[in-house]
Amino acid sequence: MNTALENQTWARAEQLRDRLQAQDPDGVEALCTTDFWERSGRNELLGVAPHVKAAITLGALGRRSLISLHTVGHRWPAPVLEQLWTDAGDQLLLDDQRVFTLMTRAQVEALGDPEELARVQTKISSQDAAEAYVIALNDRDERAAAAAWSTSFADRFDLDLNSRIEMLVSAELIGSVGPRTLVRCWFDDGEQTIELLWRRRDARLLIEGARVFRVPAGA
Repeated sequence: MNTALENQTWARAEQLRDRLQAQDPDGVEALCTTDFWERSGRNELLGVAPHVKAAITLGALGRRSLISLHTVGHRWPAPVLEQLWTDAGDQLLLDDQRVFTLMTRAQVEALGDPEELARVQTKISSQDAAEAYVIALNDRDERAAAAAWSTSFADRFDLDLNSRIEMLVSAELIGSVGPRTLVRCWFDDGEQTIELLWRRRDARLLIEGARVFRVPAGA
């Protein structure tokens, strides 16, 4: 991975974090491409900014970054924003974004709308699978953790967790969107946040893909 690029991504994410905390709409817009701002950025970012009381940049991966927010009075008290940055001359600009949140089954049942219930079912099922995975990690249960991997995933991807599981201090599910979940892991030597992609395999949801976000070297 290009360390220089990840340091640039991290620096831009830190700027976005600071401007969200400062509730600086002009400053936030200046970090976005015009297309993203008009498509969804204005609503997503300015909708949450007035509620932000604290923000943490969790990590970077290539041109992607993660920012965790603590909000008050917003629909979601702890959303996590995933940014995709694009080259724009000599700088990176925010070009797309995912919003990860957590939804309880009580919140789902309170919706009372069959179509909405069907829409969020993938989210809830993925959260349930991720919660079980987090329990296995916190129990230092290598076998149970590996059992959450699909065969194709296990064959092609080294998640580096089983080899370091004894160094794990704790793991926590911090968000989901559709079939993707975020698990934040603290180790003796630092932390990382893993974005897991879940797919149904033989009546079970299993991990089919993963991306690992870290604080880049030199940041």
